[in-house]
Amino acid sequence: MGAYKIEKIHVDVCQKHLNEWVSKLKKYRMVKAYAAKVLDFAIKRDYIQTNPFAYVDLPTNISKKTIRADEDETENFYTREQLIEFLSCLESENNHKAYVLFRLLAFSGMRKGEALALTWNDLDFTTNDLRINKALSLGKDNQLYVKSTKTGVARTIKMDDKTMVVLKEWKKKQKQVSEVGL
Repeated sequence: MGAYKIEKIHVDVCQKHLNEWVSKLKKYRMVKAYAAKVLDFAIKRDYIQTNPFAYVDLPTNISKKTIRADEDETENFYTREQLIEFLSCLESENNHKAYVLFRLLAFSGMRKGEALALTWNDLDFTTNDLRINKALSLGKDNQLYVKSTKTGVARTIKMDDKTMVVLKEWKKKQKQVSEVGL
């Protein structure tokens, strides 16, 4: 739309661009809102009288297939083989904390915020149970706070033996670091 002079933008131009955005962008509504704000500013400056975006028709039934066409081309997950290689690379690195976090995420299926909110009291090493009842979230002014899980329901996950061994080792390392005073 940047090629148009502001006074030459009318409903048909806006509708044409909105239809393009719908077919190409997942967040087309946000793009429409930003474009409409620009035209609202033009109204305040008396360049135009009305905002043509107020008269466009939003599509009523957009197929998820259309919106996700670009996303299907590049899948946003690892294959089993890629995950195994990624974890083995992390394990051989000197960043044990990253390895523990990614192994936990991979083998539990929990959300990142849920994993970051875990305490040692949430793990039962005798039964290999992991209790998820809270999540870490980013709030106002980028302040972290603990909240309930996304669904608001606590759940217990049975973990595999190797992940629990990795978590036990991490607990020992944390204890050693706290005793040294680092």
